[in-house]
Amino acid sequence: MTDWLILAGYLVIALTAVSLDGIARANAEDSRLEAFVAEDRHSAFVEPAAVERLGPLEMGWLSLGGATWAKKAAVARLVADGVLHRTSPQGPSPQRWVARGPLPEGADEFERELWAAAAPQPVSSSALRPADWEGHYLWALPDAYRLMDEAEARLISEGYGRHRGELVPGGGQRHRGWWSTAAAAVAVPVVTVLVLDQAWVRAVLAFLSGALTLAAASAPGDQILPRRLPARTAKGELALHLARERYADLNPATRPASEAYDPRTVPMAVALFGSAVLERIDDRIQADWDKPTVDLDGPGGD
Repeated sequence: MTDWLILAGYLVIALTAVSLDGIARANAEDSRLEAFVAEDRHSAFVEPAAVERLGPLEMGWLSLGGATWAKKAAVARLVADGVLHRTSPQGPSPQRWVARGPLPEGADEFERELWAAAAPQPVSSSALRPADWEGHYLWALPDAYRLMDEAEARLISEGYGRHRGELVPGGGQRHRGWWSTAAAAVAVPVVTVLVLDQAWVRAVLAFLSGALTLAAASAPGDQILPRRLPARTAKGELALHLARERYADLNPATRPASEAYDPRTVPMAVALFGSAVLERIDDRIQADWDKPTVDLDGPGGD
């Protein structure tokens, strides 16, 4: 019975030591990441004029990321301009939107694409059902992946962003597990005692546990706990901060509710301040954005 207690006690020591080394390795990796980010922020510099060159696509990538927000910003611009309307609540598919009216002056390439896609389809098309003539779902309109990829490439080339998943420089360092090393050394007297007691099975188990503990002590921490850099650099953070100061009047948190947005400023407002701007333009944009799990035009749909 004593031999089993000795083995159990050693296993507790070994597992505790491995856990402590794991915490130490994680802290070391976190410290390395924090030190790199702090140095990056210390050396960051952005010309105020550079903020003027960054448009809604670039600011949207820095602020919100992803192509979804670029599309939302373009939709909000068309809604604010009064050319994209939600269909009648009494219609067969009230979640649909339709473009009516001329294309807004100064619309960019993607806004033109959305406007054309949301325009009413010709009734003569035999491939369309009657519901298709009532507008288009927001989730079915073109996406902005290509444009956001181009914006991301520009930001990375100018030092505002990084490739996603980039590791902290200086990888490949080994973090020796000193607790695990000490626990592996304890295995020597434990195995000796068990052998003297002729507890062969327990002695073998203690030896294997010691060997595994020693292996854990030598594991490279950077491979076990890799730390990845944020996609936005310190220069990108500073540019975003300056842009929010430059366009502070677009912030819905401080903008009077009675003051409507100029449609031309809506894309930048959405890029910098997110969904709160969409709610000020039309809260139904967010409500109709995600595709439902059922086919609204099919059996059982609305």
